[in-house]
Amino acid sequence: MTMTGLRTSSIEPFMAPAHAPATGDFVPGEEWFAARRASFGPVSLDIGVGPLRFRLDGMSATQADALAARYRPFVEGLPPGAPVDLTLHLGPAGVPEFLRLPPGGSETYRMERRSGPGLRDVWSYEFAARLSLRRREADLALVAESGHLFDRGLENYLRALTASLILDRGGLLVHSAAVVHGGRGYLFFGPSGSGKTTVTLLSPRHTILSDDLAMVLPAHQGFVVAGIPFGMAHHHVPDSKESFPLAGLFRLIQSNRVAREPLRGGRALAELSSCLPFVMQETVEARQALANAGCVLDAVKAWRLLFRKDDAFWQVIEEA
Repeated sequence: MTMTGLRTSSIEPFMAPAHAPATGDFVPGEEWFAARRASFGPVSLDIGVGPLRFRLDGMSATQADALAARYRPFVEGLPPGAPVDLTLHLGPAGVPEFLRLPPGGSETYRMERRSGPGLRDVWSYEFAARLSLRRREADLALVAESGHLFDRGLENYLRALTASLILDRGGLLVHSAAVVHGGRGYLFFGPSGSGKTTVTLLSPRHTILSDDLAMVLPAHQGFVVAGIPFGMAHHHVPDSKESFPLAGLFRLIQSNRVAREPLRGGRALAELSSCLPFVMQETVEARQALANAGCVLDAVKAWRLLFRKDDAFWQVIEEA
């Protein structure tokens, strides 16, 4: 391995005893999480995401090479030997799925949670994970060793971890598109279908940090915005890991006209907080997320942006 951030280690394999039932969800219990299970292999990979550094451990060389290539800007140039915020130990789940789709094959995405003293258990369709807050380590069991099930399980959990860990840094992970214009970052947020990907497609000459999730972080003056690499394969993986001064927040509204309207006070906080994934279900995290969102809105102007499917919205954004 020559890619910066790749490591090899000796990992003792253990097999998981549990299997999923023939029908219904498989809810991993204490015995299942406590069982030690095999790894995929002896290779690890460090990934830097804003101020956070993750170590993915227990991978095969094939898995590590694929992830290093996909996340290249976030892997290269990391300071050697720097401490990591969290180590993820990857391994096979030994079950075909945890949450099962209903007949018809679609539903609102589910991610189940359970908390105990110093532990947080999370599971969804393709993965189950136990996080030890004291050790800053997580055991991540995935139902597949490659392909879209592996990618979705790994990246969904990394997204949830990023959203949680960034709160302590005064930041937020926002369901948004992030576009660099004139050296400054602009955040376009709203629920699915509001036009986030459309905005990025209408900005072909701009640097795109995200069309799905972006990280907002406090800086010496105001806030900055950066992309995250966990793009779920079908979303944009940013070409840069750099951060840019956050110049504006725009709640997208599809319309036949182009205009911006001030978004202030409780309405602004409600709109922004509705686009904070993964952290609004836990009371402590939700309280911190709302506090961080309030600080962002105190420092950066927010607007409702009415736009149509052309790039005229940039002229409106640039208005004094």
